[in-house]
Amino acid sequence: KTGNNTKPMNLELLDPFRRQIPDRVDATLNLPDDLDSRLRKELKEGDEEDQMYATYVAFNRRGAYIAVGYGNGMVGVFDVLSRTLSGFYRNDIQDALVAMGSKSTPIKKGLNFVSWSRRSRTMVTGSSGDTEIHIIDTTHPLGPGECCVGIAGDEKKEKIDEGDQNDTTTPETSSQNRTSSSFARRRKLEDHHTKTRYLNVSVIENDGISTGETGGKDVQKSHVSVIDSSTKRYPSIAFALPLPIGGYLQAHPRLTGCGLAVLNDGSIVAFWVPSIGWGDCVGEDQAPSVKVATIFKDESHFITYAVVDPQGKKMYGGTKEGKILGFDASDIFDQVEASSSISHLTPGFVVSVPSRSSVWGLVISRNGQNLLVNSADGALRLYKTTDFWASPEAVDTPFMFFQDVVSKVKFASCDLSGDSEFVVGGANGDDNKYELYIWNTSTGELMDKLTGATVDLLDVSWHPTRSFIAVATSDGVVDVWGPRINWTAFAPDFQALPQNVEYVECEDEFDVVEDGIDDAHETMETYSKATDDVDILAIEPVPVFASDSEDESDVFAFETKVTRILGGIATS
Repeated sequence: KTGNNTKPMNLELLDPFRRQIPDRVDATLNLPDDLDSRLRKELKEGDEEDQMYATYVAFNRRGAYIAVGYGNGMVGVFDVLSRTLSGFYRNDIQDALVAMGSKSTPIKKGLNFVSWSRRSRTMVTGSSGDTEIHIIDTTHPLGPGECCVGIAGDEKKEKIDEGDQNDTTTPETSSQNRTSSSFARRRKLEDHHTKTRYLNVSVIENDGISTGETGGKDVQKSHVSVIDSSTKRYPSIAFALPLPIGGYLQAHPRLTGCGLAVLNDGSIVAFWVPSIGWGDCVGEDQAPSVKVATIFKDESHFITYAVVDPQGKKMYGGTKEGKILGFDASDIFDQVEASSSISHLTPGFVVSVPSRSSVWGLVISRNGQNLLVNSADGALRLYKTTDFWASPEAVDTPFMFFQDVVSKVKFASCDLSGDSEFVVGGANGDDNKYELYIWNTSTGELMDKLTGATVDLLDVSWHPTRSFIAVATSDGVVDVWGPRINWTAFAPDFQALPQNVEYVECEDEFDVVEDGIDDAHETMETYSKATDDVDILAIEPVPVFASDSEDESDVFAFETKVTRILGGIATS
């Protein structure tokens, strides 16, 4: 490390043969051709082409999967290593409203927010200007593709009947349909729900619940431990907030079923979804309701953005007036769950941004010690959270300031690297090509300026443990930027060749010969005895997540992998 303000690099995060920052497009993530063409055919006349935009990207906490929100309200989940589609979730909130007898029609907007829960068991999605919140259960027994892409009994029958009536069906299509049908039968499709469940909302006022009849019930936090294996489960839950979302939507980093949202009136609300809402309620007189409470609202502070730190104890908000607020939110979500009297949060500090520009975004680091602020003046400011709480009156300037001093370009999105060593800011250039600015947080030096394709940049996200940056673009494709491999660093005498050269191995080149006797067999026996057995079953704790409090032996992974989606039917 260099200087007094720098921090030691996490060595387990680094590959000695790679650069620390991305410098090229390593891969692109897009929907399968069959699925993409079908979705485009579903667009009615008058529908905007931006419904196929990739509007939001979010890595889960371990960085194994990346969720992509699209302009039509759908969510695709890609495997980071294989770069393949692992799950696809449709937005069927309108069908859920019709099922419960409602005549209201939700606003169809692109997903601006996709937030993973801590253990990746659920995803919370929402759109700016829309009141609807959609929570997806990634552990649903029917899998990520079957329950949400739409392998329902009637749709399967329709597809198979079409294949029988039309001689144009190819053997490949017929085979995939049969495979999908047998797979669905094996999963017992009728044993679980395949459509979203729409729940009513109970609004909690200062003196308790004002609407709804579910207050005061003692319900556990984890729906996994409450819903019995024989209970029919819903793949997702939807509900409506009192007002449209205006700023940000985030799942609670610690508690299951909790989250916060910034509304368009400048207030912050917290919501809690009861665990019994994920399954059929046996013995209940009525369906459970989602609890929603306003935890902060002040006429002098119009909140535009708010985030909770990874520990779930502190909350930070940015205002339209260019101020940063800090709150102690250690027990506010427990109050919402208990339906107790909710007292509005009081700011622990109020710090003004030097330019007094409106706050567009906030990013909290993985360790909760750094706060990145994106303002309307085209600048990114990095603050130390410990300075806020220790002496907020002394914080008149940020710890580090990042800006393109020539163009003063405004950043559409920004993020911190997993170890907070680098900052990335995404902007749309004058030549219709998006640009990525990467700075070093210790020195403030601009490490690189990357130029992308001729599309609009809508969101950026840095991988939590690796040097990858995901960029959501207006052509529906996610660009994954990564570093080049420095092949010349493998050995001091390593030479990079312009093209492959065939190497001919000599017959005795790798033979072990001592005193004229071939000891290769004896050497291998000695090596086998000296080598310890390799345990391939035990899950070793990852040093990057050493600070986590819970057991990491049960790591989430999608059970089924969607290799191809044809006509709305997923095959594995």
